[in-house]
Order: sequence, then structure tokens, then C-alpha cells
Amino acid sequence: MIKKNNYPLFDPIPSNVLRSVGVAASTLLAAAASVAVGHIVDELSSGASDVGTLLVVALVLALASAAATVFLGEWTPTWLGVRRFLDGAVACAGDILAAPQRAFARHEKGHFVNVLMNSTDTYGTLYAGASVRIPGAVLALLGTVAIAGLIDPLMAVLVVVYAPVLWLALQLPARSLAELQRDVLPAQDAWLGESKRIAENKRSVNAAAAEGYFSARYRERSEAFLRTVTRYRFLELLISSLPALLSCALAAAMMGVAAWRCLTGGAGVGQVLVAYSLAQLVQAPLTAIVQRVAQVRGNLPHVERLREVAADAAEPSGFEVLATGEKDLVAHADGTLWATPERGEEGKRLFAGEFEVRAGELVVIRGANGSGKSRLLDFLRGLSDPADLDGDAALSGDVLHAAYLTYPVPVFTGDLAYNLLGAAPDPEVARVLGLGDLPERAITDQPLNLSLGERQKLGLLRALSRPEPAVLLDEPLANLDAATSARLCDYLAGLRGRRTVVAIMHSDDLDAAADRIYEIRDARLARVC
Repeated sequence: MIKKNNYPLFDPIPSNVLRSVGVAASTLLAAAASVAVGHIVDELSSGASDVGTLLVVALVLALASAAATVFLGEWTPTWLGVRRFLDGAVACAGDILAAPQRAFARHEKGHFVNVLMNSTDTYGTLYAGASVRIPGAVLALLGTVAIAGLIDPLMAVLVVVYAPVLWLALQLPARSLAELQRDVLPAQDAWLGESKRIAENKRSVNAAAAEGYFSARYRERSEAFLRTVTRYRFLELLISSLPALLSCALAAAMMGVAAWRCLTGGAGVGQVLVAYSLAQLVQAPLTAIVQRVAQVRGNLPHVERLREVAADAAEPSGFEVLATGEKDLVAHADGTLWATPERGEEGKRLFAGEFEVRAGELVVIRGANGSGKSRLLDFLRGLSDPADLDGDAALSGDVLHAAYLTYPVPVFTGDLAYNLLGAAPDPEVARVLGLGDLPERAITDQPLNLSLGERQKLGLLRALSRPEPAVLLDEPLANLDAATSARLCDYLAGLRGRRTVVAIMHSDDLDAAADRIYEIRDARLARVC
């Protein structure tokens, strides 16, 4: 499993060294088979007829090379890449969930979808390339050059001269590919983000008769992505095609040397065949080295993104320094809460005032829509930036890890147990809410599957069934009928002294039971009871 904050590319652990040797083995076995075939040709051309042993050796080497190519040269690094991709995706998902809310808010959803789906996949490929395929190709190249040198030193010299020529020929497109990747990814983020918006908001788009607007936006994002991808694919094609074109020159040169040796009596005709085979075999690992290095360089932005997410996960949320040392103090805040990082006329100021919650209290917060009530709950739960508050604050672990009913209520496709996210349903809460047939139903996030009231009951059951000593409730009575609302208020009142409850309310149903009532009016937060 990949550790957090650790996405290495070159990882020379013993298992990867063995895999690299396996990659090299397929090429070296093929080179040995070519040499054996060359000996057979030389023997036959000299009039010998007893070549049975050589034929068996050549056949065994050829079969071993084919098997090594499939299993050691291709499947082993491919499996490693897929394994690393999946481990990376799991680690990245954990990093995203662990990152502070302010770090998560730096990008839109499309960015994180891209990182989870594409960057982790690309990382797996790059890891297998840098840790196994490239080292294996280097070993194969060195071994093949050594074999060529034993047959004819001049052939080895040709390979040594050819290698930097191929490398230099691919440097310009490889460098351009790496630079372009930084433009491709943001364009892909925007395209994926727009795709996700259409899929998530299809019903709302249709209801608002906004099909043309969203189609135009999607076309715009698609065209921007297409322009960058077209250039990117051309450079990829250039990098993959140039080695094949240049390999003809190497093959011709090596065969020319062998033919010259043959004509001058220094070698048999079989050496011409061996020279051609070695030219092809040398080309394969050399091309793999150049192309894989270009691939790694061109896709480093993917790895940088993964490391950025890992760094975000390691970033302190800032709420750690707000820990309170007072035993029964759950939360205290005194100052001005902002909705934006900007201050003054450039920013959005929500309210100013003093707020406090003690252990076991039932606290009610009232105020008009948009006055900052939900932002206050997010702050108490550590789901915002502590810098949003200009002033002093002290928060206990109880409130920073409180059970939280958010609005709107998130719903996940599955059943009731899945939607409780690991919590066991509290029988008393279930009775209070009157779930009907909800426990037996298949649940989806579609509006026709659950009514607004059923969604609210699902969210309340999820929050109130959790064991945390503090509960934050954003509009707990929303979309509930009068009878259910009354039972729920009685239940919440009965929690006083046992659990701390902070509830945003638009009615006075909980006022009689509340220990404190706060109201936001004219951008001021004040205790009214």
C-alpha cells in the first residue's frame, strides 16, 4: 500500500530489481536465439549437416524468449502498474478526505475527479516504467551491446553512436510534451467538472429550461480540451514514430558491417542475419528507455498533483490551536465571521458577536436565510477555515467531531444501512421519526425515490444514531410533518444533560427547552435567552 505523502517513481526495492531482470531476460534470450540461428546458417553454408543440437537450442531459446516477453517483459510490469494505480487511488481518496476544507476548496470537483481517476492511473504506469521497464531496458541494452561486441566490436560502436542520436532527436518533442501537459490538465479539469455538473443536475437543468445554456458551456469546455489534446496526441505520435524511422538506419549500418566482414572473409553469412536481429533487439530497449523517460517527464504534472493532495492532507487545519482547556466548555467564539477570505468592502461579512456552548446544553440559533447560521456550524465542526473568524475561539474535540445534520441532506445510492455510513440505527430515533417502509427500500439520490421529508428523516437518523457526545443540526424540522416535528422536539429536549445539541431553527418549537437561544439580526449575533 502506498503511504501518504509518498508517490515515488524510481523505487529500487528488491522485488522491482527482480522484475527489471525479468524484463531484460526476454530481450537477452531473443538475442541468444538469434546468435544460435546465425550459427546454424553458418554451419549449413559450410556444408555441415549435423545441426540438430543447434536447432533444439535455438528453438528452446526462442520459446523461452517468447514466454519471458509475455510474462516477464509485459505482464509483470503491467500488473505492478495496475496494483500501484489502485493503491494510489485508495491513498489519494484518503488524502482528499483528510485534507482541511480550505485546501479542498482551492479546486473545483473536476480537479479531484481527474486526480482520482487519471492521475492515479498515470502514476501507476509511470511507477512501473521508472522502477521496472526503464531499468530492465537498460539491462537489456547493455547485455545486447555486449553480445554484439563479442560478435563484432564495430557493431557495438555503431549502437553507442546511435543511442545519443535517437535521444537528441526525441528531446524537443519530449520537452514540448511535458510543457503541454500543464495546459492539458486544467482544460481536462474544466471538461470533467462540466460533465459532472450536467450528470448531477440533469433534472434541475430540464426544469429550468436551461438545456441550451449547459450545452453551450459543455461545448466550450470540450473545444478547449480538444485543442490541447490534439497537440498532445501529435507529440505522442511523433515520439512513438521517430524511433521506428531511425531504426532503419541502425539496421542498415549493422548489416553493412556484417556484409563487409563476410565479403572480406572475416565472418560467415549467418552474421548478416545476426546483425539484423541484433539491430532490432537493440532498438527495442533503446526506444523503451527514450520513450519511457519522455513519458515520465511529460506526465510529471500528474505526480505533482498527487503529491499536492498528499501535502494538503498533511496540512494542519488550524483548528488544532483552538483547543479549549476548560472542562465543560464545548465551544466559544467571539468576533466577526466572514464568508470570504477578503476583508472589508472586498469581502462578505456575515455577523459579529459572542457565542458559547456548554456541555449537555441545548442551544438554538435563529436568523434569516443567508445570515451565516450554517457557516457558524461549519466553523464549529472544523469544516471551514479558522481564519474565517476575526477574533478569539475555543473549540473542544466534542464539537470538532460532532455528529452533523447538514442541509441539504446527502443521499447515497444503496439501502438504509449503507446510508447510515457505518452507524447502527438507534431504535428510539427510528420510532420518533416514523420511518415507514424506508428500512426495506432501495435508496437512490433521485428525487422520485425519496420525498424531501424522507430525506430529512434519513439525515436525522444518520446524525442522531451516532455515538458522538455533541450533535449539530441544521434545520432539523425542515420538510417534516407537524406530528413528527413535535416528537422530534420532545426527543431533543430529552437529550439535555446527556448530549450537547446545537440546532438552527426557524421556529420557536425548541425555545422552551433551550438552555441558550442566539439570534442573528442586522449582522449581529446576540444571546436572547
